[in-house]
Amino acid sequence: MKEKKSVSALVGALPLMERPYIAFILAIIAGMMNGYTYHVSHVFSTVQSGNIILLGETIATQDWERLRTIAMTVLAFGLGSMFTMLVEILINIKSRHTWTYIILLIEAAILGVIALGFLNEALTIVQICMVISFIAGMQGNGFHKIKGMLYGNVAVTLVVQLAFNYLMQFIGGQRAALKTAALFFLVLLGFAAGGLIGTLTTLKYDELSLLLPAGMLVLLAIYTFFMKVEKAEAVDPT
Repeated sequence: MKEKKSVSALVGALPLMERPYIAFILAIIAGMMNGYTYHVSHVFSTVQSGNIILLGETIATQDWERLRTIAMTVLAFGLGSMFTMLVEILINIKSRHTWTYIILLIEAAILGVIALGFLNEALTIVQICMVISFIAGMQGNGFHKIKGMLYGNVAVTLVVQLAFNYLMQFIGGQRAALKTAALFFLVLLGFAAGGLIGTLTTLKYDELSLLLPAGMLVLLAIYTFFMKVEKAEAVDPT
């Protein structure tokens, strides 16, 4: 894979949601959600590649109940992705207004409901993790570009690949590639940090730990709204 554009050439008037610090924050949020769900149910809410492998493993071991759980988790992620696209289509058809903060606030609201225990009597912990997988699907489909380049903030296999790809390009003499590699390593750092924070807070506060990513999403939504209204900046990713 060869680099066709330098980072400096990609900067321009970037939409807010494609900027590196936003990608870092989103990766932290996704990592925290994953830290919670994996700790309480040993199912990945955001990393569907792991769940796909587990589908094969559960078929091989004939663990049909776990197979159903994992399959529903993958389906929930897919439905979340579809929901984001539906919101984007409806808003673009009706008003062409920014849809970013709507998605962020919906994510935050669902996480807040889970964190405050409103679903505890209606759903099992595994089903709650499926709801979080739905949220991850929303976020992953809504925000998947950094400086015009595709990346993942809820599943980072591609990010690992690209980070080391550009690092090797730098070692091979392409000096501009180092900045690009740093962008992807920044996302990886955010995802790992989120996993650490999510696990530690879950150990101490259980589902209340989800108030932290919910709060971050609310603040991010307010920030994007302010930047749109007060600064007239483009917000939605391309």
